[in-house]
Amino acid sequence: MNIDTTALGDASAAAFAAQKKSGGADFGAVLASKQQPTAAQELNDYMQKSPAERMAEMILESLGETPESLAARSPEEQAALMAKVGAILKQKMEVAAAKASGGGTAV
Repeated sequence: MNIDTTALGDASAAAFAAQKKSGGADFGAVLASKQQPTAAQELNDYMQKSPAERMAEMILESLGETPESLAARSPEEQAALMAKVGAILKQKMEVAAAKASGGGTAV
């Protein structure tokens, strides 16, 4: 089975791209951005993400990274980390496909 993770890597990289900070934000917007999200907001944010984004975040966390720390890295480092995430994701998908087809391997 051949799994193409190029599109997934591109989508994940776009999802974790750094956002530019606005220098002209009003005071209310600044205060709103400093508030801690509620559990309901966190769940809603999580559910708005695609399964690929959720899985990529989990893999990033297992590598000791966060979307914020990834955004702070150079584009070359981001690409290298996302390639590593893509490789891990591909491996996990191949294992899951093997298990689903009855040829599961013990991991």
